[in-house]
Amino acid sequence: MVSEFKFFQKNKYKDRCRLGVGSSFIFKGDYCTVINMLYNGFGYRNQSQPTVESYMTYQYYLQTPSAAGRQLNRRLW
Repeated sequence: MVSEFKFFQKNKYKDRCRLGVGSSFIFKGDYCTVINMLYNGFGYRNQSQPTVESYMTYQYYLQTPSAAGRQLNRRLW
């Protein structure tokens, strides 16, 4: 069986976010916790509404004040 993929494709925004499952960040004044990581984004749960799960792309997260406070949106390459 021949594989179609010769290498894993990386998402450059995901690498810059430095988030993982269980990481916390502030979004619109509320603390949020990452619950799963996907290719183009991640799922998170707002701690003020723990039953609601939301989704955010890595590219959008890098534009938030939380990422700016961590200095993640500066270019390293």
